Amino acid sequence: MRRKRIVGLILVALSPLPEWAFASTGPDASTATSSADADAVDFNTSFGGLGQAKVDISRFERANTVLPGTYRVDLFVNDIRLSRDDVSFRDVASRRTATACFSRAQLEKMGIAMDRIDPHASAGGECIDVAEVVPGAQVQFDAGAQRLDVSIPQASLNRQARGYVSPALWDRGATAATLGYSLSAYQSDPAHGASERGAFLGLNTGLNLGGWRLRDQTTATWSSHGDNHWQHIGTYAQHDVQRLRSQLTLGDSFTSGELFASTGFRGASLSTDDRMLPDSMTGYAPTVRGVAETRARVEIRQNDYLIYETTVAPGAFEINDLYATGYGGDLQVNVIEADGRVRSFSVPYAAVPRLLRPGMSRYAVTAGQVRNTASFGGSLPTFAEATYQRGLNNWLTGYAGAQATNSDLYRSALLGAAVNTPVGAFSLDVTGSWAKPRFQNDRFSGYSVRATYSKTIPSTDTNFALAAYRYSSRDYLDLADAASLHVRENDVATGTAPPGYRARDRFQLTLNQRLGQAGGALYASGSYYSYWNGQPKVTTYQLGYNNRFRSVNYSLTASRTYNGYGRTDVQYFLSFSMPLGFVGGSRPPMFSATAADGGAQGTSLRAGLSGMAGERNQVNYNLNASDSQHGSGSVDGSINWLTPYAVLGGSYTWSSQQRQATVNASGGIVVHAGGITFAQRMSETIGVLEAKGASGALLANGSQGRVDGRGYAVVSDLMPYRMNSVSLDPKGTSMDVELQSSRLQVAPRAGAVVPLKFETVTGRAVLIQARLANGEALPFGAQVLDAQGLEIGAVGQGGHVFARGGEEGGTLTVRWGEDGSQQCRLSYQLPARASNDRYSSFSTTEAQCR
Repeated sequence: MRRKRIVGLILVALSPLPEWAFASTGPDASTATSSADADAVDFNTSFGGLGQAKVDISRFERANTVLPGTYRVDLFVNDIRLSRDDVSFRDVASRRTATACFSRAQLEKMGIAMDRIDPHASAGGECIDVAEVVPGAQVQFDAGAQRLDVSIPQASLNRQARGYVSPALWDRGATAATLGYSLSAYQSDPAHGASERGAFLGLNTGLNLGGWRLRDQTTATWSSHGDNHWQHIGTYAQHDVQRLRSQLTLGDSFTSGELFASTGFRGASLSTDDRMLPDSMTGYAPTVRGVAETRARVEIRQNDYLIYETTVAPGAFEINDLYATGYGGDLQVNVIEADGRVRSFSVPYAAVPRLLRPGMSRYAVTAGQVRNTASFGGSLPTFAEATYQRGLNNWLTGYAGAQATNSDLYRSALLGAAVNTPVGAFSLDVTGSWAKPRFQNDRFSGYSVRATYSKTIPSTDTNFALAAYRYSSRDYLDLADAASLHVRENDVATGTAPPGYRARDRFQLTLNQRLGQAGGALYASGSYYSYWNGQPKVTTYQLGYNNRFRSVNYSLTASRTYNGYGRTDVQYFLSFSMPLGFVGGSRPPMFSATAADGGAQGTSLRAGLSGMAGERNQVNYNLNASDSQHGSGSVDGSINWLTPYAVLGGSYTWSSQQRQATVNASGGIVVHAGGITFAQRMSETIGVLEAKGASGALLANGSQGRVDGRGYAVVSDLMPYRMNSVSLDPKGTSMDVELQSSRLQVAPRAGAVVPLKFETVTGRAVLIQARLANGEALPFGAQVLDAQGLEIGAVGQGGHVFARGGEEGGTLTVRWGEDGSQQCRLSYQLPARASNDRYSSFSTTEAQCR
């Protein structure tokens, strides 16, 4: 309520003049060479005799007036941040505000096709008006936010893939140390037996220095029964290699597992990072080619949904920046000519994981020592691995790879292809292996064949999400298996299975079927595993149906598993969930229930209530009760609180057999140039936000993070190599602080800790009723300068002056007259504020200008 009264006071004191005090300006106002001149309403100086006043108010005749000079601005092109740059503003006789002008280098940075602009109009060299050289271009400058927006028609831009972010904007961040932690502790009290207490601690530490990211992962467990363990999982250093679109990793890591089975190593790896590509170039999508007879509009639809539209010039065209939607079905392309004629054709589109766009490639090279294979000791081998994938054309991707150790222990080679066809997408590859473990008398040589298939049938709304089959011969080994056998003899008791127990056949299938708009969805999945030397087969099938009736979601599931030992498990599940009305401004709590029939295991029932609470839904809770045919009922509940600087939680479970309580906490700590800042959670790429004096401001990114008392906050979940918008909500801050802008944009490199500085103006806010020594109000429009001589505003209606100053008051200078020769000094005093007056420190006072 206090803020509402303050806002009302300002509106009354600085209320705008009536509409009839403004008038249209004539021809000059209709000139649209830039958006600054697009406002066709001028201040009517004849109103109230202001035209005869000896006050220069010409600068208020147009909105957002800019004086000539050089400004450091955030440059946005078509609403995408390009850079922070120095831009010159010059006077133009036909305009009433200074106009931005650019050098040829700046125009090229904007992506303007320089060969399409008038060379005579751009002869200005280092001061080119983009609105003059590019038809339809507009420029708008927000002096308060120091933001310069340039709107350029697509026809005048060099073609860039959608979502492209210039590498010049990639921010490697600042030097910083990070610590992510996860801590939990429990106490368990069984009905029969001794109580047990335990704890777990996970630490992820990091150091960013000069573009390098050093990371270390460690865990510790403790138990009152004496099972204490400290485990160092791995340490590595990483740096991106922009020219190769890759990441260099040194230390402990894992191979990607995309072609060969993933292997832990200690060494070096250089691999492609597709995150450096625009969103429209990641994943697989075909290139659409065609010919237009006139300037035509091209529509691309998938399953009757419009997913892309553009205008092309007469002649051949190529569209290669479609977003990856491989499970949506074939593409329908409509070429709509200028005279209304429509030509249509179809482009097959289905995707499997190894398909790449035409001309795109992906590689990985790794060398080091195998690790995490046999923790019981032994001399682990060193190895090298190389893989390469290449999109050869619209329908074919080829790939190959090789692995080798430093001795005759292991060799393998892989060759394969992925194909996009009208009947679906296929991939097929063959891997051969040769191994000679030192504890084996014979060599092991074998092969493995892998095939995958994917297809969507739009006419029936059927989706084969993924069908995969793999066959391995008896003596086929992957690198991890060979390394395990190399360090110790075959011994099932030690965890190393002999080659005879290798997998033989593996098959997986997932099918989804929509049953009309209101008919719900049916899904089925199945898997089959068999092994050499009589290892039992394992077969699993699952069939399910889910739908929604009004606000109730429900599903039915049946599953059958055969474990190879003569035992078959059949289970049926019925579940539903529904909201329970509304509670204030929070989301409604959800009620859910599940019934299960497990055959010999009997039936069981479970019901639960979950929801969120708090002004910003910062608390979430769960409460559940269950019972079974065998009488093993239980009650459990949990609660989690998302504080600004950590996530805290706890749970409790009670049953006739046991009681257990758990508490947990997670979060992070960042050490940076400004000090130490706590984080609600840590992610790979983060930002350290600085807003001096804005303690209590809320991060507007969906989290519960707030600016701490020192003016810092940690922003998690930034997307690397993408333009991220970071917003700050000033609600909750002191009235003494004003944010110069509430949104920043940044494109961090992977793993970076980027600084995000929000400029603030701090000082006690005051509205002064100022008068001259003779009692008259100060002239309307007179300049107001602070103690340092910087202009902070102008005198408003009735002699009102708004300022920010010291705790007790201050002195301002007011200037007016045709040449600014008349001036006076305005000294004002402020009343002492109340001790609890943090959020409503806005004051009003009267003062005389002498």
